[in-house]
Amino acid sequence: MSALEREILEKFHLLDPSSKLRVLDNLNHDLQSTFDYATWWATVEALQSQIGNRLGSDTTIGTLSLLDELREEAS
Repeated sequence: MSALEREILEKFHLLDPSSKLRVLDNLNHDLQSTFDYATWWATVEALQSQIGNRLGSDTTIGTLSLLDELREEAS
């Protein structure tokens, strides 16, 4: 067991019973939910289309330039 897991369990044991139930419900929901790849790909394609429309379809975009744009700073 990792140090993080031990810390989580220690904190969990400090909670009152109703708080423990809320935490368990939240964790259970997280475990049961699945990642929606179709929605994710649709979002990626929409972003690619927006970038292509703005910059032109023949433009190649590097990862560093995208990060710079997100940070709004030059590298």
